[in-house]
Parts: sequence; structure tokens; C-alpha cells
Amino acid sequence: MSNSFLASEYMKSAVGGVSREQLNRTFKELHGCTDEELIQIENLCSFRSKPEKIDYKKFYSIPLTAKAKRLCYPFTQIYTIDNFLSEAECQDLMTIIDNNVRPSTVSDPKDACVVSDYRTSKTADLHYFGDPFFLSIDKRISDWMGLHPFLGETMQAQRYEPGQYYKEHWDFFAPHSKEYKVYCSWMGQRTWTSMIYLNNVEEGGETYFKHLKLRVKPKQGMLLAWNNLYKNGIPNYKTMHEACPPISGNKYVITKWWRSWQLI
Repeated sequence: MSNSFLASEYMKSAVGGVSREQLNRTFKELHGCTDEELIQIENLCSFRSKPEKIDYKKFYSIPLTAKAKRLCYPFTQIYTIDNFLSEAECQDLMTIIDNNVRPSTVSDPKDACVVSDYRTSKTADLHYFGDPFFLSIDKRISDWMGLHPFLGETMQAQRYEPGQYYKEHWDFFAPHSKEYKVYCSWMGQRTWTSMIYLNNVEEGGETYFKHLKLRVKPKQGMLLAWNNLYKNGIPNYKTMHEACPPISGNKYVITKWWRSWQLI
């Protein structure tokens, strides 16, 4: 297998948000790549270097903020858009998700895809390189957010069965932590989160922002978006949230995270 082909596959994963640590480990396991070959493959990708300075203020005035409904909480940007996806699109996505789920993972200092009882949902990857349907939805999210597509990680879907949950957490990575070093060496810190609910949940299943005392009830097709940072790039700890377990029936969501700089 040529290095040029491997570089193409390497780039697809990297621009989707996979860390260098995980990607190099995977290429060693699947393709038997040496450290020297991985350096050559990465050089072929011609990735951009981290900017000397990032203007986080620009993330405070993205086009979404002028088009979506703002939920008014001091010093916190959080917005909703009803009917972002149609019922038919949601149904198609839920069918795809059911056929492609794997156990959800949590972050760790080595990005080793750790499965933990802190997060008990199932996850499906919806990479826009692999399916025109995913690409059309990814593009729609990018257009509404007003963010460059390559600032975004690959869309992920989560399925929560009755009793499954994701305990309280932040979407940003704590600065100066080992996780930050691993996950943010490419593409930088997470800025915005975009989440779309694919079905109504009769009881339970809310997204709960504890510090805002806000419970968002799943509503089919609704997009929920929030900024994880302040204008100076410092994490907004008020964005702590959890996925409460549905009481009856499954809950389906799509999540897309946005970073602070792009690789290509």
C-alpha cells in the first residue's frame, strides 16, 4: 500500500478530529507503519501549523448568533433552531444509526478509546467523506453556524436506550491537562457544540445544564448550539451538561464539535 494512499486516509481522519496519538496508533496496528513512515505520511498531508494567536472573539459573533433563537443566560451563548432537520431525515438517520452503533467512549490522557460507566450510550460515526447524505447535513450545519467546514469534527450520533446516560461533563478540554495536550495538538480547543435531536422523548432524556438550571427537552429536528468558551478563549465552566437517561423509548442525537483552527 503506497504512502500516498495512506496519506489520503490519514488526512480524512485527521481533519475529522481524530488525534495524532490515536491515528498513529491505529496506522501502526492496521498497516504496520513505522515511526519514520508516519512522519513521511504526515508530511505528505501538508497540514497547517498551529496559529501563533487565535482570535476567539470572532467565535462570539458567528452568523448563527444573528439567525437562531437565543436562550438568555448571562455570559453564556446558547441557541436553538426548530425543524432544522425534517421528520424524514431524522427517521433515515435513526435507521442508519441503529445499524452502525458501537460503545461510546470518554476522553483519557492517551486517547485510547476508553469505555466507561460514566457514559453508557452507543455512538455511530457519520463521516461526510463516506456518504452524500451525511455531507449534505454537515454542510447545512456549517452554513447555519457560519463556520468553515474544516473547523468541524466529524458528525457523531448517539443513541441512548432507557436508563443510559452521559454524566456531567464539559465539551472543551481543560487547558494544561494531559487530555488537552493529546486532543488539541491538532485543530486546537473546542469552541462551539452543535447538537440535533432526532426524536421526541416522552419522559426523561433532557440535556441538563446544571449551572444554568436549564433542561432542554428533546424535540425532533431541533438544533441546540452553545459556545464552550468566553471571548478570551478561557473555558466557560457554566456549559457543564449531562445527558439524562430516557425513561421509556430511545433517544437519538447528532453532535458536531467545532475547533479553533483548521488543519487544511
